[in-house]
Amino acid sequence: MDPWILISITFLELLFLIIPTYIAKTIETNSLKEQFIDLGFTKSDDSIPNIGAKIILGFILGIFFFLIGGYILYFFTIVVVSNLFGADFLVDAQKGAISTQPLQPNILQLFILIMQQIFIIAVCEEFFFRAFLIEKISYKLNVIHAMIISSLFFAIYHVPPFLVPLSTIITYFGYYFFFALLLGTLYIVLNQSLLSVIVAHSTFNILVILL
Repeated sequence: MDPWILISITFLELLFLIIPTYIAKTIETNSLKEQFIDLGFTKSDDSIPNIGAKIILGFILGIFFFLIGGYILYFFTIVVVSNLFGADFLVDAQKGAISTQPLQPNILQLFILIMQQIFIIAVCEEFFFRAFLIEKISYKLNVIHAMIISSLFFAIYHVPPFLVPLSTIITYFGYYFFFALLLGTLYIVLNQSLLSVIVAHSTFNILVILL
């Protein structure tokens, strides 16, 4: 994809911060500030060493996710989909996939894309799919069920039925769902802390862009 188009489209992810919190504010009759505080966007009481540890943990996990990513993708695409539906089905699925890889970005474009991964994509997606969905759904269901439902939405977002063919959805859904479960588990294990999850998500995405 053309880097400038990708950069422009990425700003739409800010809607993940704005729209859900505004709707929740209206339904729950409180302020946007209260919504953000409820969902973890508040000044941390952690000490600087604890914050640093969470950042390092997120960075390490992001690298780990990247290292296993190829194997997970191979499992779902080759071991599962290709064996069940055949090689032609997999080829059609790959053709229908939406590419978000920038084509030959210059230094400025690459810098902007990396900054967007850190401060927009990782923050907005983790806020919505982890903090917002898990927290709101867990009011009615237990947190594990909430995490599974949020992971389903995460996978659907990355292979949207209205933009990609069914073969692409079937082929890549498991891959995105698996990583959503990993991020959701990390979020829950760390007592609903977004910092490590955001760092892990952004590190993974940056490595995908660079390598």
